[in-house]
Amino acid sequence: MNLLTAVRTAALCLPLSLSAQSGFDVALIGDGPYGAAAEPRYENMIADINKSGADMTFHIGDTKSGSTRCDNTHYTKTLSYFNSFDKPVIYSVGDNEWTDCMRTNNGGFDPLERLALVRKTYFSTNMSLGRRPIALQRQSEDPKYALYVENSMLVKAPAVFVTIHMPGSNNNLQYKLNQGVANTFYDPEDKEYTARNAANLAWLSKAFQTAKATNSLGIMILVQANVFEAFMETTTGNTKSGFREFVSLLREETNKFKGEVVMVNGDTHYMRVDKPLTAQFPACLSATGDCKPFEAAPDARGPRVLNFTRAEVPGSGDVHWMICHVRPNSRNIFQFEFMIMPTAVAPAGVTAVVIGPGVPVTENLYETGSSQIGLDGSKSLSSNSGDLTYSWRNAPGYPPAGIVNADTATPLIQFGFRGLYQFTLTVTDRTGGSASSTVSVRYY
Repeated sequence: MNLLTAVRTAALCLPLSLSAQSGFDVALIGDGPYGAAAEPRYENMIADINKSGADMTFHIGDTKSGSTRCDNTHYTKTLSYFNSFDKPVIYSVGDNEWTDCMRTNNGGFDPLERLALVRKTYFSTNMSLGRRPIALQRQSEDPKYALYVENSMLVKAPAVFVTIHMPGSNNNLQYKLNQGVANTFYDPEDKEYTARNAANLAWLSKAFQTAKATNSLGIMILVQANVFEAFMETTTGNTKSGFREFVSLLREETNKFKGEVVMVNGDTHYMRVDKPLTAQFPACLSATGDCKPFEAAPDARGPRVLNFTRAEVPGSGDVHWMICHVRPNSRNIFQFEFMIMPTAVAPAGVTAVVIGPGVPVTENLYETGSSQIGLDGSKSLSSNSGDLTYSWRNAPGYPPAGIVNADTATPLIQFGFRGLYQFTLTVTDRTGGSASSTVSVRYY
C-alpha cells in the first residue's frame, strides 16, 4: 500500500465527527410577535433571517403575548408567518398558545381545545414548516405516544436537535389560578400534565440515546419554559414544580454524555447565554411533598455541569434573533451570536448617493452623447459602518438599458437608442438598513 492509498484509507475509517461533516447555522427565535405593533419588526426579522443563509429556524414557542386573544385567526396567521421563511421552520409549543387561553382577555377558550387546534394546524404531517420543509422524526410515530405530534427530532451531523413540549405556567401542573381568580378549566387530577410529562421524559431519553447511536458531538434541546429562573413559581396556585422530573433527568443524562448539551428556551424574555445547571440547582430541597426550591447563591449551588449551556432567545419587546453556528471542528460545537435588528427598516443613517457622468444639467439629471457611461454610487454611506451592498436597476416607466456589474458601486451603462433613462440604486448596510436614490440620464 503506497502512502496516498494509506492516507485515503485512514480518512475513510475516521468517524463522521472528524471527517465529512461541515458547519452550518441555525436561527433561534421565540416569544413573538407580541401584538400587532410588533408585527412589522417581526416581518423585518424574518426577512433578515432569510438573507442570512441560516439552514433552518427554530421558534421555541409563544407565538403571541399572554394578553391577546386565542381566536382561530391567530393560528392561521402564525402558520402564514412560518411559511414565509425560505428555509425549514421547526416549532416548539409555548403556553400562550393554549394553557393561558382560558383568560378573559384571551377569549375564555378551553385550553385543551386550543391545544388540539395547535396540533392540527402545525403538526399534521412529519414535515417541518417553511417554504422548503424537511422531514422530521416525531414522537407520535411510537403508538404509545401517538398524541404528541409536536415533539420532533432531527439528526444533522454533528448534532441532534429535539423539540420538547414544555411550556411556562408551571408546565400546566396545578394551574389553579387564572390571573388571581379560580381557573374554571383546572383539572385537579392534572391528567394532561401527567401524560405529557411522561412523554417528554421518554423523548428526552430518546434524544440522548440517538445522539450516542449516531456518534453526535452535541444535542440541542428546544423548549419554551425557562426551567431555571421559573423552576418554582406560585402564581398559578401550585405547590409543586412542573419541571422537577425533567430537570433531574436532564442533569443525569447530561452528566453521562460526552458531548455538548444546549437547551434553548424563552419564557422570561431575557436574552442570554449561560451555564446555570449545577449539581444542586435547580431543584427542590426535598423529593417529596411541596417544592421548596434550592435557592443558594450561584457560587454555592454545587459543581457546575460544564458541558451544559442554556441559550435564551430575545422575546416580547426585543424583536431580535439569535444565530447558532454549529461547527464540528471547533472546541465549542455550538457558538451563539445575537443578531440585533435596526429600529427601523430603513434607518436615517443609510444614505444612497448617485453621481452620473460629467456635470448635472439639473439635480439628478445628466446628459451624454456617449452610448456607454459609468454611474457612481461609491459615495453612499451608513452610520453603522461596515461594507454596503449595491443593487442597480432600470426604473419602471423608462426604457431599459444594459447594466453591467449591477451589484457593484460603479456599474457600466450601455444605451441601445437615444432617449431619457432613469436608474435606481438601493444600498443596504450590515444591519439590514437600506436606502434608495434615482438618477436620470438623457442620451442624445
